[in-house]
Amino acid sequence: MTILICMLLAGCAHQNIQQDVTYDPALNARIRVYFGVSTHFYFNTACEPQRGALGYGGGGGLAVAKPRMLHLANTTIGMPVPEDAYRYYDEYVVKANQPLTITLDTGGWSQVNGFVITETRQHVAGSFVPRPGMDYEAFPRGEKGTLRLSIRHLRLEDERVQTEPVTADPAPRCQ
Repeated sequence: MTILICMLLAGCAHQNIQQDVTYDPALNARIRVYFGVSTHFYFNTACEPQRGALGYGGGGGLAVAKPRMLHLANTTIGMPVPEDAYRYYDEYVVKANQPLTITLDTGGWSQVNGFVITETRQHVAGSFVPRPGMDYEAFPRGEKGTLRLSIRHLRLEDERVQTEPVTADPAPRCQ
């Protein structure tokens, strides 16, 4: 039974290549986000919009990653993958030369096998301006008890993916 469950879960972790995405390197950039932390994009703003009554809907954001247990298929659009990439991710096309605000949220409560698990809620918001034709990754980083947004630029060099950090400015709440 254990082997069957492992085989089923392994089958869920496949590539889901998205072919209907329009990517123009003169106008767009691409960005990868990893599963595990609730991640939202807010387009063409350097601040974090106020959340609506039911969560993120009021701010016009897009939920791009959240904790998942099932449906672990990666959605890929052809970005280069560095050697230290996490296993599960989704890739997106975003407008270049416009600010992109990214928020990360962790913590809260969950129930596992009848036990309630609570973690301290953490939230961080950062903003940067993607450049045309560039590939990026956004992911959480930090020491235990702290949450930070890390963004890095990906580039191919000698058939290997090189990374360099990108500075994200803090994104205050929009007025």
